[in-house]
Amino acid sequence: MQGITRDHRVATPSDAGWRVRLMKDGQFVADRHFRDQAYGGPQRAKKAARCYRDDMVKEHGIVLTVASEGDLAVLRRVAGLTQRELAQVLRVSSAQVAKWERGAVPAAVLSLTGALLSRQVSSPSTDISGDDIRRIRTQVLKWTQQQLAAELDRAYAAVGHWERGGRQAPGWVLVYLQAVNDGWNREHSTESNSA
Repeated sequence: MQGITRDHRVATPSDAGWRVRLMKDGQFVADRHFRDQAYGGPQRAKKAARCYRDDMVKEHGIVLTVASEGDLAVLRRVAGLTQRELAQVLRVSSAQVAKWERGAVPAAVLSLTGALLSRQVSSPSTDISGDDIRRIRTQVLKWTQQQLAAELDRAYAAVGHWERGGRQAPGWVLVYLQAVNDGWNREHSTESNSA
């Protein structure tokens, strides 16, 4: 919810609630905390925070951006995750998640996200070397560099760089490859990509 965040207040749980923060021209025009306890529970506090936010938006002429409705955004929202939380799962920045939600997201990211959020795959470690990438590609997937590059929507040369250790693969690629190595998606096909 734009302008509204959950404030857990770990040190004093009785102060947990929702925070409304809005900026205009680099200045905070709204910064208020709505305690769950004061409003009779988190849902009522959230409703009060939303009403306050809407009033402040109207009063200060702030234009809220429209939430993206792409497949990745839908998956994330259904799972109840923020962009930051999904970014941590995929080992990317929250800015990358936002970019994917606003535009094109690689199919591999969508399938990996779906598998992670439905618990088909646990969040694996990303300690994968270039030799591991080559082994997963050639022995587990039985793919060429070109097939892996097409699947991950990356440049063909990037796969070679990752395998030689010349460049670190993106975090989500490492999560994807580790999941494949752990048994997820072994029967994956690139027929649609090879046309």
